[in-house]
Amino acid sequence: MIYKNRYIFYLILLLSGCGFYSFKGSTPAGISSICLIPITNNTSDFTLSNLINEKLYDELLNQNVYNVSDIYNSDSSLEIEINSVEDNSNIYSASDDSYEVVKQWKLQVTVKMSWYDIKSSQIILDKKIQEWALYDNSGLDVSIDGIDNDSDGLMDSEDSDEYGTSREAALRITSDKLINRILNELISNW
Repeated sequence: MIYKNRYIFYLILLLSGCGFYSFKGSTPAGISSICLIPITNNTSDFTLSNLINEKLYDELLNQNVYNVSDIYNSDSSLEIEINSVEDNSNIYSASDDSYEVVKQWKLQVTVKMSWYDIKSSQIILDKKIQEWALYDNSGLDVSIDGIDNDSDGLMDSEDSDEYGTSREAALRITSDKLINRILNELISNW
């Protein structure tokens, strides 16, 4: 009888441990709220800082991992610094007059994220993140180019975020990639 009760106890203990599993990720101990410091932009491309600022705030609210609040009521603060936005040639082709023409560009963005624990005055995470997107030289509006520019399985009129020039679309795609990386850093490996 004692052995039977012991097995039941171990079974209950084992099953109760499985009930608290979460796919949400984990957070550092004592951190439940975050303050987003305005983005520092060290480049001349101010479109990107606006995109990142708005989308990051919205995603933090949507994912509901941390409470977003002001600096006085937060456990932590997140600073993002855009260090470079580079347009590098990616694919060349020869033209009729013996000159090379750039057919495709690679937009590469480097940001530094710094996450601070306000209460203990310590750095939780200090990391450089780099993302990129490709765009062409055609000058076509990406809503009519017949390409899935952001690799989400939707093309042109089916996709609400495929609009504007190819470089504008590359900026949006890059900002989305950066935001995903930042959010992953905030909720993983703790």
